[in-house]
Amino acid sequence: MPDLEKLLSKNARNMRKSVIRELLKLTTQPDIISFAGGLPAPETFPVEDLRRAADEVFTKHAFKALQYGTTEGDDDLRNELVIFEGRGGVKLALDNILVVSASQQALDMMPKLFVDPGDYVIAGRPTYVGAIQAITAYQGRVLGIPFSPENDGFDMDELERRFGRAVHSRQRVKYIYVIPDFQNPSGICWSLPKRRALLEFAYRNELLIVEDSPYREIRFIGEHIPSIYQLDQEGQNRGIVIGLKTFSKILVPGARVGWVMAKPEIISKLVTAKQAMDLCTNVFAQKWLAEYLKTGKIYGLIENTCANYRAKRNLMIEMFKLYMPKRWDLRWTEPEGGLFLWLSLPKYINTDAMIHKAVARKVAYVIGSAFYFDEPEMNAMRINFSYSTHEQIEEGVKRLAAVITEEIAAHEAGPRGQTQAEI
Repeated sequence: MPDLEKLLSKNARNMRKSVIRELLKLTTQPDIISFAGGLPAPETFPVEDLRRAADEVFTKHAFKALQYGTTEGDDDLRNELVIFEGRGGVKLALDNILVVSASQQALDMMPKLFVDPGDYVIAGRPTYVGAIQAITAYQGRVLGIPFSPENDGFDMDELERRFGRAVHSRQRVKYIYVIPDFQNPSGICWSLPKRRALLEFAYRNELLIVEDSPYREIRFIGEHIPSIYQLDQEGQNRGIVIGLKTFSKILVPGARVGWVMAKPEIISKLVTAKQAMDLCTNVFAQKWLAEYLKTGKIYGLIENTCANYRAKRNLMIEMFKLYMPKRWDLRWTEPEGGLFLWLSLPKYINTDAMIHKAVARKVAYVIGSAFYFDEPEMNAMRINFSYSTHEQIEEGVKRLAAVITEEIAAHEAGPRGQTQAEI
């Protein structure tokens, strides 16, 4: 057997397993309450409607659905996506859309297309771990930008400052990666002024913006804000925004179907990249989703999903207020949509070390350090509220709060509070 490490490419050596996926292996016991995964609530899945849509495919399109398809995507589905996005204010033609194997494939295609070894991508601190994985797999680097104290987008002064330093040191920055609607992991939503400011920054510095919007339709509080893609389209229309969307959070993740929105020149390049990956996205799944979309039931489904998640989000925040230690240095975000909130603890608490104590108490979260490219913050965690039942939310928060309370008490007791074995 040859030495595998000697045979691996530089790109392969840069690949890292998903911290989240590895942590989920700790949560497989049936009695554990997991706030770790980014899982939609299974009770929102429209099983019977999807079964009828599948029957329609076999009745009307069986041979096409079971055959190879075009790389660009099935025309029936893309036409439905034109209608779907049009209701949200985005105007598309078929050559603006590429169907992908969920948005994670698109995230992998972005650095494959735009990043050379050593190039930088601007992203938030923290940001989605799957995007970090994709960028680093192609030997790219992340220029991390902190969010403003108002949690309404980037700290724009820091963006200017850090980008200026990068340019001065001759570092190449290729694009900006953002999740403006209910960001993963923090749950924050960018304000309209911040979206406009980022667009102007990108215009001025000739950068692309990759707008990742898996949760955009899952807003359950407040008014919808135009996407950055829409703002560009309705303004200077330079076509610098690449929009990434998926059915994983608004319908079912098992379909593994998403779509990219961009100007035709970019779509053409992405098609070439995708041809080397998988030739085409699952054709049956595309026909199946097209049949479901034709019923128009997705709009009512999204409305019901928003109501479901609103109730769970409100309950979780209520339980945080009830059970968490009352401290100025323990705080959490209160998202207006999406699936997550971000819990920050006192600086001396290391959530990487604490995860094992939490799992022993039968509750799990995702460590905050997973969402940083470098210089991670160790005192935070991502909490999912969409998947658990109401009863699990209350009991899980109670267990998590007990672990955190013990960590604080142990710190405040100092060495005198430790046993001889611990010393």
